[in-house]
Amino acid sequence: KNEMFNFELSLDDKLPLVHVNEFVVWEILEPLMQNSIDHSRKESVTVRVSTEYDPINHLSKIHISDDGVGIQQELLELGADGIKRIFLENESTKKIEGANSGYGCYIAYQMAVEKCAWTLDVENLSAGGCRFTIGIKN
Repeated sequence: KNEMFNFELSLDDKLPLVHVNEFVVWEILEPLMQNSIDHSRKESVTVRVSTEYDPINHLSKIHISDDGVGIQQELLELGADGIKRIFLENESTKKIEGANSGYGCYIAYQMAVEKCAWTLDVENLSAGGCRFTIGIKN
């Protein structure tokens, strides 16, 4: 916690181990959490990280949500390949010339979906902010 952000955790102790290198997992989680901080457009944002395990369907879920302003609607639209635009390369709301922007969510998607065969989705929340959801079949 600092003056810019606060993290709240709600972790399911029944979540099975993930057989993926922790550095790979971090390359997926960190850009999504950073997106919540960078794009909240608030002086102080709360980022919530929660996990849940569904033993009937053998499905683990990781939720990363925030209380910011949410994601611009055009970034939630599907591109020609059926992937939400926020997960495509060079898609960003950052307007800094020459900055390396638009890669965080792209890298997270590539690592989660393409490399680990997980699912990754994002939605805006009715109360404000957004929620990223990672699905892992166990």
